[in-house]
Amino acid sequence: MKDIENILNTDSIEKLQVCYNDYSGRLCGKIVPKHKFHSAIKNGIVFAKANLSFGLDDHFADNAKFLANTGDFLATPDPDSYTILPHRIKTARVNSYMLDNDKSEWEGCPRTRLNKIVKKFSSKGIKIKISFEPEFSLYKKNVNNDDYSPISNDGMFTISGLDRFHGFWESFDKIFSRSQIKIEQLGKEYGPGQYEATWMYDNPIKSVDNYINYKDFIISLARDNEYLATFMPKPFAHLPGNGLHLHISLWDQNEKKEISCKENDNDPLSDIGKNFVAGLLKNAHSLTSLGCASVNSYKRILPGSWSPAHICWGIENRSVLVRIPGKGERKHIELRHGDNIINPHIYLTGVLAAGFEGIDKALNVQDPVDIDAGQISDNKIDNNTIEILPRNLTEALSFLKKNQIIREALGDIIFEEFIKIKETEIRQYEQHVHPWERSRYMENF
Repeated sequence: MKDIENILNTDSIEKLQVCYNDYSGRLCGKIVPKHKFHSAIKNGIVFAKANLSFGLDDHFADNAKFLANTGDFLATPDPDSYTILPHRIKTARVNSYMLDNDKSEWEGCPRTRLNKIVKKFSSKGIKIKISFEPEFSLYKKNVNNDDYSPISNDGMFTISGLDRFHGFWESFDKIFSRSQIKIEQLGKEYGPGQYEATWMYDNPIKSVDNYINYKDFIISLARDNEYLATFMPKPFAHLPGNGLHLHISLWDQNEKKEISCKENDNDPLSDIGKNFVAGLLKNAHSLTSLGCASVNSYKRILPGSWSPAHICWGIENRSVLVRIPGKGERKHIELRHGDNIINPHIYLTGVLAAGFEGIDKALNVQDPVDIDAGQISDNKIDNNTIEILPRNLTEALSFLKKNQIIREALGDIIFEEFIKIKETEIRQYEQHVHPWERSRYMENF
């Protein structure tokens, strides 16, 4: 474990962000000045548990567990999460474990729950390596109205889509070259103004930290350049949405040998890899509620799009839910349907719990799919051998509520409060009168 106080001094840090993610996934925290570093690191920072029952509107979820009278938790810095914020003067960040008031482990901490499922794999001699691959879009605000337009219409993978904004990407390179996130490649994605970068694999906790910081760095960099960067799944109906691909590999205890795949490119999964994938497919309905955790998400994962809409796996097949990409040493497991309106600790805990069930119960995986699964219509699925992902958040949550594997992994507090927050958001959405309704009905009736 790092001696964080010495590192803060060596790095001449004067402000420290002590952060956590709420159950909706927002990055929350406080800024601590230099003279309070020791206290914050030793004792943690006090936050009301009530914050965790808030939705994105900062109002309590229906039937919230945590109210004004339910006490506090301590956001206790994880020294291994320390990172300098290169774009902010003499500022650093640590992500935190949530401890109870007596500094004991608290069941409501998503970071703790992720750590527990990682340890379950370790007890079987398995180490996990993860990398997140999020898409985002850059917009500029229209002067004459409150709407947004993509910063350009350059095509997929075009150099012009990068070179047109070379100053922005030079700032991007300066920030990430000084961070712990080692960018491997950056590219112009499918949609107008849409981009994607990838970075190196790491252990699950570190990978979550990298993902949290990557998103925040991108949003801050765009804001500093008077753009809007959004990871929203589907900002506009006519434009491609932003997804999140999760890259997973299983390794032996010494992290010397990858054990989820084997050398045969035509039959790429090892037995343990097949079990893991079988667990993902078995729990796919429930995982959709954690990885596609907004009403907007389901306007992206539609048949016929680049986003998977059916529960199947395949080899180098981008239309399926679980893809085994590449050949040789590039092979690994890729889960493709998630987006970025997530709490990454909660989502990854659910994913790993699903994979662990597959290994623990030696589940058999179905045959891989080699057709374009996106072209399968909902009423032409062959004898129900290929199931459909939930088509809305209500349906996805109905599966989650019955999933004991994920409930056990997340613990009752997170599991139940997450569902309350999401069901409240659904109710608010359904009760809101949208412009489409007025344009369709107001003058016709």
